[in-house]
Amino acid sequence: EGGREGGMDGWREGGREGPRGEDGVHLIVFVHGFQGNQFDLRMLKNHLADIFPMAELLLSAANEKDTYADMQTLGSNLANEVDAFIGRMVIPVSRISFIGHSLGGVITRACLAHPAMQRYRSRLCTYCSLGSAHLGYQYSDNRYVDIGMWVLKKVKNSTALHQFSLSDSKDPLTSYMYRLSDMPVLHLFKNVLLVASPQDGYAPYTSARLEVHGKSFRDNKLGAVHRKMVDNLLRPMYDAGTNLVRYEVHFHVEGQGLDGRIKRAAHIMLLESLPFIRHLVAVNRKYFE
Repeated sequence: EGGREGGMDGWREGGREGPRGEDGVHLIVFVHGFQGNQFDLRMLKNHLADIFPMAELLLSAANEKDTYADMQTLGSNLANEVDAFIGRMVIPVSRISFIGHSLGGVITRACLAHPAMQRYRSRLCTYCSLGSAHLGYQYSDNRYVDIGMWVLKKVKNSTALHQFSLSDSKDPLTSYMYRLSDMPVLHLFKNVLLVASPQDGYAPYTSARLEVHGKSFRDNKLGAVHRKMVDNLLRPMYDAGTNLVRYEVHFHVEGQGLDGRIKRAAHIMLLESLPFIRHLVAVNRKYFE
């Protein structure tokens, strides 16, 4: 199991400062996804803690009780949690990195657009998303997830899922996911790592990699919006010289039962596969130093 580094050759790589710089400590924030909790990313957190014992690590718990709420609220909760955590720290923070799984990667972007995070923007170091659908849930080939999302939107009336599927507004240009793409924050990081698996049916592959899907050119309803969202998110990173790295990950999903059939196994293995976690940390260690 593991990943391979995708193209973007020639982009500037971030510095290699230690976890405890002269001016402060490196804070790494871990953000769980839909229906998740703070312990979802504990394996990754523990591995980074072993390598960087001087770093401060925060497992976000601000949205554990309600991931059905609108994403702006979820982002606000995370921003206030991070702000309060930094306020309690004895050693000042010199660098801040975020690692988000699934919806957590999108919530992190909403968090960084919040006024409470303005003062920390100059300290942003590395952003890493694990199976996060940055363009929303579009062009999926997973009918099981399609049905599940339809049921949850009807039964739970989840604002976040309506936003995630760009169905929260009659005009897609006023949908939350589009408006969030028009508030770019990823270019503020030195490094942006996008981890995706084509076996993951919960995060459409091109959406998790911030790439245009071929079907968008035949989609007269949302195709142009889809492509514009990609441009909104990528162009500021190109202009800023951000070090953007894409990883494609393949797992051994045979024998995973129902999770394997509904393409959930790979989505969960991004959190729970020890060989993958070890490989991810080893390959990307330089981005968190």
